[in-house]
Amino acid sequence: MLTAAALLAMIWGPAADTPMSSTSPESLTPISIPAPGEATAGFWQVVIEQQLIIRVPAQRSSLNNFSASPAPEVRLRQAPVEWKEKKAPKCVAMRNILGMQATERDSIDLITRQKQRLRAQLNRGCRGLDFYAGFYMQGTKDGQLCEDRDEIHARTGAKCQIEKFRLMVPVARDDD
Repeated sequence: MLTAAALLAMIWGPAADTPMSSTSPESLTPISIPAPGEATAGFWQVVIEQQLIIRVPAQRSSLNNFSASPAPEVRLRQAPVEWKEKKAPKCVAMRNILGMQATERDSIDLITRQKQRLRAQLNRGCRGLDFYAGFYMQGTKDGQLCEDRDEIHARTGAKCQIEKFRLMVPVARDDD
């Protein structure tokens, strides 16, 4: 016990060969906030920046299903769905986008909360397959993802602007 106390005294105590300083440390000057009505200097400015990044996950499609899925016990045979493009709004609420699929060479399909499918045609030079793992979009003031205005960012690093939205409607096939 006595040894431990001696070791602690050596650690916390001043070194014998170090001279003690006779000057006191500099005093701290208080900073006061100006009272209401007083003239304020131009340096009282606060800048707050906020950035919202929204991640949209990818759903599996034939283009991005790279892993072999386990064989289901009972597999129901479903007829392939045919889609017809129709006119769509120029903007989509970001909060309504649930997921996406890379289905075409130059576009991706967005799946909304209303169970709609919107095809986002990407600008020239962008490939839909670059978005196989989903994408990020930066939040806007109006909360909308708009064509000819907003960019989406692939997890692979690609950035593409949305050229046009098209509403995809399932069409009944005639099996004549």
